[in-house]
Amino acid sequence: MTTIEKRDSITIDASAESLWRILADQFVDISQWASGVLSSKPNPEAPIGPDGSPTGGRVCDVKGVGLTDERIVAFDPERGIIGYSITAKGLPSFVTSMSNTWTVKAKGPGRALVSMRIEATTAGLMGAVGSVPMRRMFAKSAAGMLNDLKTHAEAPAEMPTS
Repeated sequence: MTTIEKRDSITIDASAESLWRILADQFVDISQWASGVLSSKPNPEAPIGPDGSPTGGRVCDVKGVGLTDERIVAFDPERGIIGYSITAKGLPSFVTSMSNTWTVKAKGPGRALVSMRIEATTAGLMGAVGSVPMRRMFAKSAAGMLNDLKTHAEAPAEMPTS
């Protein structure tokens, strides 16, 4: 077994509360801001989430992976942590488990640090060999999602039309 982990973070000019709303309260709506996610909807296999989370999970159609089954496994609004497991038929067969965890920390008024940790466990020879390209994929994915979140969170609010 090999564990592959990628950590990344970004400072965003938005309040920790608004970022938490995007990442946790609107968990199912990730396709509205993450460019690699073609669509997202509630996961019918996980209707109830842990520790008061607004949902148990989501199903996403992800570029290059296909449909994912994502289930919230950690939810702590006080510490700004939301984590979820990810399974998908489109992942390499040597991936035995995969997860992602977001952490949001206030860094002053209207600023927050958002951290992301992607982790996968792989098995067998292919898991060891495949760890190098997976690390590259994780680095690209983490940077892309963090930048997408920053762009979305810092966008000016739309004015209502009458």
